[in-house]
Amino acid sequence: MACLIPALVAPPAYADAIQEVVNQVSLERYRTYEVSLENMGLGLYGGPRYNQRLRNRDGWAGDGTLGNQEARLYLTDQFSAMGLAVSIQGVYKNVVAEWPGAQKPQEIYIICAHYDTTGGGERPGGDDNASGTAGVLEAARVLTQHRFRSTLRFIAFNAEEEWMRGSQEYVNALPEDANIVGVINLDMILRPAWDSDANEPKDLEVETLEVPFCTAWVQSFVAAARTYVPSLVIDPNSHYPEVWNAGDQGPFISAGYAAFCAIENTAEEVWFASSNAYYHSAQDASNALANNPLSPSGVTYDYRFAANVVKATIATLALKAVLIPPADPNAGPPPAVPTGPAADPPAEVRNGSQSVGTAGAVSNANARRRELEAVTMSPRLVLYNL
Repeated sequence: MACLIPALVAPPAYADAIQEVVNQVSLERYRTYEVSLENMGLGLYGGPRYNQRLRNRDGWAGDGTLGNQEARLYLTDQFSAMGLAVSIQGVYKNVVAEWPGAQKPQEIYIICAHYDTTGGGERPGGDDNASGTAGVLEAARVLTQHRFRSTLRFIAFNAEEEWMRGSQEYVNALPEDANIVGVINLDMILRPAWDSDANEPKDLEVETLEVPFCTAWVQSFVAAARTYVPSLVIDPNSHYPEVWNAGDQGPFISAGYAAFCAIENTAEEVWFASSNAYYHSAQDASNALANNPLSPSGVTYDYRFAANVVKATIATLALKAVLIPPADPNAGPPPAVPTGPAADPPAEVRNGSQSVGTAGAVSNANARRRELEAVTMSPRLVLYNL
């Protein structure tokens, strides 16, 4: 059945306020974050004590490599400079930063990415996943200049390359009544063109599990992107892949929280179709073959594409967490959150749409777990993760 997703309609003044927030994304600032992260392990940020003489952010329980530690220091410093409350969570040392909601702080929206790389020597991890982590930083920089009804939480997960150990630890530690309304995971958003097929479109894949609470969340993102970042092309056939859990969105979905992964190509395309020839290699860097127009494919990093992904993420969060515009006598009140098949399910089944309290949050979580149990998933051996 076809599903039409119209552009979101908001009062003109409020829509203009959202667009102004979206337009604050800086391509150059994003690039600076990305390049800084891929160079972790050389001591360029933290000093000689972090110089391991190669770029690598491999993470595990404990400290991880010196590059992993330097990245954690960098992330903590960047978030703190934005005025965020920052903590290091768990044995895998996830970096968690929070911007409290002004009216409904118990409603939490999460934007996340993993900051670790694989091991095995030089692993700059420019696309995988300095690109996503830089997106979280740029989103945080923009969003912390504004106030929102709900809480925004920015998380850099560690040990994703060990099969989502950092995010799984985080989800396991959530209280039963945690009101996580929606999660956006950014993973590999910098290199949408294919090495193996020049005819493949440069579009964004949005991956989740086909259950109602995740479907509604994806539709909200697609509609926000269509309205506020119309140049960003999203593949409408990518939403429900067989491998929906090969990223930090997986533990959230399995626990009954609405989540999806925004990624340049599907996991299957990366693993089996060689869409990215430099994935998990020493050449995944801005100064290496992954970004060299003289490489065999000529494919390079697309910073404008990545910035547009960040813009779509910001538009979604500004709408759903409800931007509180500066006082403007002509602006009028923020619009009610729309409902219906093109937006969200009705309020009585939508997680976090109201101040439901502890009992209501637990009830909503239980309902989502029943939806998960109703889905029949064919088993498949997954050997890698993004």
